[in-house]
Amino acid sequence: MIGTIAMLIGATLAGNSATRSCRDVPTPPPAGDYMYTFTTRDESGSETNGTVRVHGDRTRIDMDRNDSRDYIILTDGGKRMLSVHPDRKEVSQISSPSFEHIIGTSLKAVSPLVKFKVQNARISFNRVATGQKLLGYGTEQIRITEQFDVHIVAMGFDGGTEHHTVVTDYWVSPGLDLGSNPIMALLEHAATAEAQTDADFVEKETSVRAQALEGTPLRTEMKESTVNEKGIQHSNTRSMAITSVRLGPQPAALFEIPSGYRYTTNTNISM
Repeated sequence: MIGTIAMLIGATLAGNSATRSCRDVPTPPPAGDYMYTFTTRDESGSETNGTVRVHGDRTRIDMDRNDSRDYIILTDGGKRMLSVHPDRKEVSQISSPSFEHIIGTSLKAVSPLVKFKVQNARISFNRVATGQKLLGYGTEQIRITEQFDVHIVAMGFDGGTEHHTVVTDYWVSPGLDLGSNPIMALLEHAATAEAQTDADFVEKETSVRAQALEGTPLRTEMKESTVNEKGIQHSNTRSMAITSVRLGPQPAALFEIPSGYRYTTNTNISM
């Protein structure tokens, strides 16, 4: 199933009583401009790094890629996303929530060929530990556990049912809000790609995350496992981390779209 899904996506898309808990003193969000760096790592150890800059109500995201000068600008409180392509002087527009769920949207787009039925979805969270410091911030370790079954039918052939378990640990400093980062959000949703085709699952997942996470995760570790009807198991891990946070003014020019760029409305955005 995993190979089939990957192919179809490609075709469609061309974290003691004497110690005060960090909850006692919430971390205030940064005042004024700031920037932070982040990294993502998959099971093979391959890393992707990025830099996020915030100036007023605008956010700029640059990914460290030698072959691209593209970057993202977020406006309207992070709801509107502009993918800027300097090489072709073009700007692609999409809403951030739509981008975060683009994998599920793409899978639904191939529904005439492949149908997914999400069943028995269960999503819960618990606080695992408190007190660990990351980048000087006290954190809570929050664990969200998602379990669901997916039945797949591809071109009329019954692909059977797989049971999925996704356990995600977040290290959060309550009150530390670094704003929206649709790239990191997209990678989180990738762990539940098939379930993202189900509106009820997406709504429940969004609700649980809102209850569980009271700030921006400074570290995230995801463990995915699936088992099919024959008992064959697959597992995967990935992680994300904010590696630095620095307060200070950011050049306003970095957040402006150069004149003469052509605007398009497009859900097919890549970085």
